[in-house]
Amino acid sequence: MRANRFGRGLRLKSMLPALAIVALVLAVAAARAQTAHSQPPLPFIEPSETHSRTKARVAEANPHATGQWQTLGQTMPINPVHMALMHTGKVLVISGSGNDPNEHTLLAAVWNPATLTVRTFPISWDMFCSGMVVLPDGKPLVLGGTIRYDSPWIGEPRTAEFDPATEKFTNTRKMSGGRWYPTGTVLGDGKVLVYSGLDVGSGNPTVEIGTGQFWSPAGTAFGGVPLYPREHLLPDGRVFEDGANATSQYYDPASRSFTVPPGPTTVLGADRNYGTSVLLPLTKAGGWKPKVMILGGGSGDPPITTATTELIDLAAPSPAWVSGPPMAQPRMQLNATLLPDGKGLVSGGSTTDEITSTAVLEAQLYDPAANSFSSGGTMEFPRLYHSNTLLLPDGRVVAMGGNPERTVYVPQIEIYSPPYLFNADASPAKRPVLDSAPRVAHYRTHFKVRTPDAPNIQAVVAIRAGAVTHAFDMEQRLVELTFVRKAGSLDVLAPARGNLAPPGYYLLFLVDSHGVPSVARFVQITGPEYAAAYPKSKGGKAKAREGTS
Repeated sequence: MRANRFGRGLRLKSMLPALAIVALVLAVAAARAQTAHSQPPLPFIEPSETHSRTKARVAEANPHATGQWQTLGQTMPINPVHMALMHTGKVLVISGSGNDPNEHTLLAAVWNPATLTVRTFPISWDMFCSGMVVLPDGKPLVLGGTIRYDSPWIGEPRTAEFDPATEKFTNTRKMSGGRWYPTGTVLGDGKVLVYSGLDVGSGNPTVEIGTGQFWSPAGTAFGGVPLYPREHLLPDGRVFEDGANATSQYYDPASRSFTVPPGPTTVLGADRNYGTSVLLPLTKAGGWKPKVMILGGGSGDPPITTATTELIDLAAPSPAWVSGPPMAQPRMQLNATLLPDGKGLVSGGSTTDEITSTAVLEAQLYDPAANSFSSGGTMEFPRLYHSNTLLLPDGRVVAMGGNPERTVYVPQIEIYSPPYLFNADASPAKRPVLDSAPRVAHYRTHFKVRTPDAPNIQAVVAIRAGAVTHAFDMEQRLVELTFVRKAGSLDVLAPARGNLAPPGYYLLFLVDSHGVPSVARFVQITGPEYAAAYPKSKGGKAKAREGTS
């Protein structure tokens, strides 16, 4: 993104005298000219444009084929820029300043989808435009945020973890520099890889690995790294990065470096700004080999949005991007959410960046087995910039937000019920029952899941609880588990290692022969890798952390 976008969307609280306005404009121009020759080109930054928000009619559909969207009577009282599902079943929602430079009441919230209640509370620093992952112990970890808006953007170096039990934040160790729009990835040993984001008006080139209790230097980001890079942990321990840049990258935590030469270039051969990326389900039939799909996005200024998708088999001897099926319409600012039946829900976005009248209301379902899309029903509200979707424990998907105009957002909450929840006559489908499962499962060990539907269970899947923002879920991951049917139970084998399923909390679903999932139970998948990454002090407590909120 070119530097002149930094000035867009500037809001003046009151009219300034004409001479003061001229002086401000000249000062900003001089500052940009001074830094233009000393800083590399800036990555794409979403402008804060002003467009009216419109409401659309819901198109009725056969829910058994398309699923069904429902708008709740409840609304979200803060701009839901960031969302993370916790193992309590509740959702952490972070707004911070909420895309309003004049908002100094910084807020977050906890939303309970079971009771449809929400509690807002103040936070001590601005977590707007941060990264967020969920640590192995189930605590969401916030990475960076915003110190200053616009000219220049200044990123926040602070981090904080949120305790789902007390529902309070505790500040953790600062990173080496500010990060506005960073990406975090939980590695196979439970540590967190973080890089990208703006520091003081320019990209932070450092790579760090840590836990929140500490951060260690871990190399330098590749040239041209985008903001919020899309990346996935692979079963071999490397991290694959695939957007918005056209040339993919591999990061090796062992050598703490990006590999040379880099990965393959996409078929599109251009940036996919605010497209999305999904690590497709890691299945038994596929040998748990990783395949990644990228969808939509835009390139250029103004961006030209694409309906194309691409796939890459990262277990192939020479991985290469190939064209996937096109979406029904071009999409930018879209979301993609994995479902327990292995399909993916693609929703939201617009054909023209941040033009609400071009919002794509039709959702689509991607089937990896058939490599094709089908209709996923029609949303009621435009879901553009700062909108999010998240898989819930009951197998439904929540959609929140949409903030194309600074200071204005979509407060309505929509719930998507996938086709597997309906019979052909639109009545509710009978779901398999998951009576009990252990709270903790260790790598390479067997555990018992009690169910009266054992003879009809066709799949057991573990889906990592999501943490989503800015058209990308930094956490979602589906791993199929092997199992043996017993009388009234299943003997399930936990994943072999952390690189396949990083330590943390997963939604455990049973899927029957009709593709209908149970309501999930949370299981913490863990092993010695996690214990080594998070050492304890002699007193048995975690090492001291700095600050509280």
